[in-house]
Amino acid sequence: MSNLSMEKKLIIVFVFLIILPIMLTGYISYQNYSKSIKKNTGLYATQLTNNITNRLDDYIGDMEQISQIPLYLTSLQQLLEDKSQSLTAKQVEMENYIRIMNNIKRGTNSIYIFDNDNNKYYMIVSGGVRTDLAERSDQWKRLARDAGGKSIFLSTQQVANWQTGKFAFTVIRDIRDFYTQEPIGTIAVDANISVIQNLVRDLETAGNGKVLMIDQNDHVIYDTEQQRMTERISDDPLVKLAAGTSGDFIKEINGVKYLCIYSQSLKTGWKTIIRIPLDQMMKEAMQTQNITLLVTCLVVSFALFVSILLSFALTKPMKRLMRLMKKAENGDLDVSYPVQTRDEAGRLGMHFNSMLERMKELIGQVYYIEGRKKEAELSALQNQINPHFLYNTLETIRMTAEINDDEETAEMIAALGKLFRHSTKSTNGVVTLGQEFEHLETYIQIVNYRYHNKFTLHLEAMQMLQHYPVIPLILQPIIENTVVHGQTEAGNETIDIHICYEISGHILTFYIRDNGIGIRQERLNMLHERLLSGINPDKEESTTGIGLLNVDERLKLHYGPAYGLELASQEGEGTVVTLTLPYNL
Repeated sequence: MSNLSMEKKLIIVFVFLIILPIMLTGYISYQNYSKSIKKNTGLYATQLTNNITNRLDDYIGDMEQISQIPLYLTSLQQLLEDKSQSLTAKQVEMENYIRIMNNIKRGTNSIYIFDNDNNKYYMIVSGGVRTDLAERSDQWKRLARDAGGKSIFLSTQQVANWQTGKFAFTVIRDIRDFYTQEPIGTIAVDANISVIQNLVRDLETAGNGKVLMIDQNDHVIYDTEQQRMTERISDDPLVKLAAGTSGDFIKEINGVKYLCIYSQSLKTGWKTIIRIPLDQMMKEAMQTQNITLLVTCLVVSFALFVSILLSFALTKPMKRLMRLMKKAENGDLDVSYPVQTRDEAGRLGMHFNSMLERMKELIGQVYYIEGRKKEAELSALQNQINPHFLYNTLETIRMTAEINDDEETAEMIAALGKLFRHSTKSTNGVVTLGQEFEHLETYIQIVNYRYHNKFTLHLEAMQMLQHYPVIPLILQPIIENTVVHGQTEAGNETIDIHICYEISGHILTFYIRDNGIGIRQERLNMLHERLLSGINPDKEESTTGIGLLNVDERLKLHYGPAYGLELASQEGEGTVVTLTLPYNL
């Protein structure tokens, strides 16, 4: 990941932050919608199942009420018991009663009434009349007698008539005398199976569902294909799975998965099992899935396209800046980034341009400083030639003085030789502050030979600085400036020179004070200007050989512009020279 280009990283970020959430949202939406479809379809099917069961119970309840009508019609009961009328006359009157009862409930196929003499009374309707009444009547009368006046519900039977074969279910009841409660006949109310077909038509048509109804003995009351009517199907997997009074399950039949929902009637004990193909249930969900997938693909493609454009647009300025940096790395510092915007890339380009300008300035300063270093080193080298020659000559004179037993002259010459030996050390090397202090003491010793002990050097205890490395000849030119310019020609007063120091953080500061005549204000101003500008001293200011300004320049060239000399003086009251060095323990 760390080695990938910025473009690829941005594209990956866009993929994770935009494309993946869109895809995840689409997937979650589809899953939730599918679950909602399944749930709602299941609820709908459950409600429909319960509705079918309740409506069928109501219908059967109405059939039972029709079967109760003869129990309260005394005229009908008298007609059944009257044996004086002819059968034909009784049939005509009985048809009137049957017509009234048929009109009470639509959908009843036929009503049959039997008297104790096994006479049959009915009215011919569009569906025809059973042709198996002779066989059925005895069975119905026996079942009605056994029920003791209660209604008996008979599940689906195949019925034959003069037109076509069909199925019907029947409610039978014993007709008893209103006063004596003695059995005087039997009533049978037939209902066509089309009643159930009408109840389940909506489900079979709209949901492509299939309905199976069974009674308590697992006989088929109704099935959509009407191929298993009246069969006993106790071993059918659907019947086995439909345990209890209600519930649902998923069953695969002939390679097709069905959602099965069942409910049992508390009135009749019939169980209604509805099965709906899952693919039919999910048809709308699949359409939604396809639309969602299409929209998601379009959105993802658009987001990916925008992501690529954004990544190129965001990284294009960076690439241009990288190319310019490569040129600058190869030494071409004249390149420049064209700043066209004020965003982060534009500000980065501005900083890059500023950095190049600063680099060119620093390189110019380095060239200038190196040139100044060469000039200072050449000047110091030229100034070392005469001291080196003089040192060799003085050494010869000192040996001659010792041979002639002139000890004072030999000491003076030896001190002067030590002074010149320190001066001939390479200006590129370093010495210790202890060596610098020793050189100062030798210099004051020689000066006092000349000026009859007029100068006194006071050094603060500096044991901790004895071995601190510095560039050579940074203190002696300052003392020499005091010797040359700090006294009058006729003055005999003693000049005290005090050297003390302080350490503040990483700064080592020396204070060199004298009580000489000081420096005139005009000359002091000129020296300040030259210390600030770094102009090389001319011959007039180089009377010490190297000079104050040369020392300041060497300090700045070696340690940096933050270090060097500062002068403070007042005419007639002495001079203070402040020398700053870096201090690193």
